[in-house]
Amino acid sequence: MPSGEGKGDMDRLGVFKEMSYISIGDKYTSATNRPFNESAYRSRQMQAGMAIQRCALQNGFFDKSYKRIFEHEALSDPLRLTRQNRIKQAKKNLGKAFIPCHGVKKPCGSGSHYGTLSGPVEAMSPLTVPQKAHRSSGRNIITSPPKKGSGYSYPNVTLSITELYASDPYDGAKDVLKKEAAIHRSKLRDGPFKLNLHPRDYFQGNPYHSDKPLSPAHKPLPPVQKVSPVPFKPPSPSKRPLVLKAHL
Repeated sequence: MPSGEGKGDMDRLGVFKEMSYISIGDKYTSATNRPFNESAYRSRQMQAGMAIQRCALQNGFFDKSYKRIFEHEALSDPLRLTRQNRIKQAKKNLGKAFIPCHGVKKPCGSGSHYGTLSGPVEAMSPLTVPQKAHRSSGRNIITSPPKKGSGYSYPNVTLSITELYASDPYDGAKDVLKKEAAIHRSKLRDGPFKLNLHPRDYFQGNPYHSDKPLSPAHKPLPPVQKVSPVPFKPPSPSKRPLVLKAHL
């Protein structure tokens, strides 16, 4: 048990007691709760200063007072200095500015008198030719005033006559077909016409063709087995080869 956490079981109960020759009285401290360095957190430790951060105050800088780069410097306007320099350079001119003579005028297009010696041509003037004022032929004769409106959803507005309502039966087309079918059946006599003589070709591809039914197919008789009266006799065995033996 680490130091400073209270009494142990032996001291708290008082029933059991360790002898003086077994222990000197120090308390047991387990390996898991044993501190690595006790002096590191008991007394006052050495602390370093905090890092200075930049901010809008003077504390964010290393200097105690703000130092200007341009100290006691007059205000200078670059535009004003440029203008004064240009006036100073203009005073060095002896006379007016040099202006070159005009060059040859270039024509601005085909048929234009600009740049020529003849000048404008009256026939090619862009002015309009005076003409008589246009007189309208007048409005056509109207027998009756026109009707106003497009005629949508309003009767008797357009030139066409409004059609009257006419009722139509629901199965009118079906009834008409039934009547036409009944009239057609009444005009028929007996049954449909049938022709007994069907046209045939005189020469056919099969010369053995016949309208008569074929006779039943002839079944061949089973082959007769020939029984020999002589009993079977196997042939004699083959002869053995002759071997000459030399007697010593």
